[in-house]
Amino acid sequence: MPQHGEHHLDAGERRLYATWRNPEGLIRPVGVLTRFASDDGEHYRFVYLKAAEQFDGFRCLPGLPDLHRVYESEWLFPVFRNRLMPRSRPDYSDFVSELALDVETDPFEVLIRSEGWRATDRIEVFAYPERTGDGALTTLFFVRGIRHLEGAAEAVAEVRPGDVLELEDEPGNPVNSRAILVSTRTGRRVGWVPDCLLETVHQLRESSESVVVTAEHVNSETSPPHMRLLCRLRAPWPEGYEPLAGPEYQPIAA
Repeated sequence: MPQHGEHHLDAGERRLYATWRNPEGLIRPVGVLTRFASDDGEHYRFVYLKAAEQFDGFRCLPGLPDLHRVYESEWLFPVFRNRLMPRSRPDYSDFVSELALDVETDPFEVLIRSEGWRATDRIEVFAYPERTGDGALTTLFFVRGIRHLEGAAEAVAEVRPGDVLELEDEPGNPVNSRAILVSTRTGRRVGWVPDCLLETVHQLRESSESVVVTAEHVNSETSPPHMRLLCRLRAPWPEGYEPLAGPEYQPIAA
C-alpha cells in the first residue's frame, strides 16, 4: 500500500471533495473545498484537482470557470450553497432526519452528509475521512446503485442499524473494474461502495483485515434510492498513511 506523510486537518478545518460523473457513469474527483472556521468567522477555499484536467468532457463547475485559479471567499460558493435545502422549507426536518441529523446541524455538515446530490446535474461531494480519538479512520457513505441491482431495495428493508455488512470485489463491473459490492451477512446484495471511496477502501484492506462496514441508518422505501442505506466504514489508520493523496488528488494551482 502506498505510504504518504500524514496530514492532519487543523482545528476548525473541514474539507470536502467535489466529484463529476461523465455520461458513461464514471465518477472522478475534480476539486477540493476547504472551510476554515475560527472566532473571526468562516473562510472558504476551492481549487481544482489534477484529475479534472484528465477527465474527458469535464466542464468547470458553475461560477468557478478557471482550472488554474485558487478561489477564496468568506461565503460558501453558490454551486455548493445551492445544494443545501433551505431550513425554511416545511420538509426540512424530514430531509435531515433521513440523513440521521437534526434541524440544528451545521449546514456544511448537512451538505457533506447529503453528498450534495441533485437530480439536475453531475456534481456530488464527499468528505475527507475523520480520525477518531483511538486512532481509527472512519467515514460515512450512502450505498450506491440500489435501484440498479435486482432485489437490493427489498434486501435493504431487512437491514437494521448496527448490522455488519460484507464487501465483495467486482472486477467484472462494466463501469469500474475497482467496484466493490456491499452485501448483508446472509449474502443479499444491497448496492455498491461509492466510486470516490474505492481507492481508500482498497488501500485500507491491503493494510488491514479490520475494515468494518456497518449500517448506520436505514430509511424507508419512500425515501430516494440514493438515501436508503447510510453506512459507516471504520478501520485502523495505518502509520504514515494519508487518504486521498494519489496523483489525481493533487491540486492544479499551488
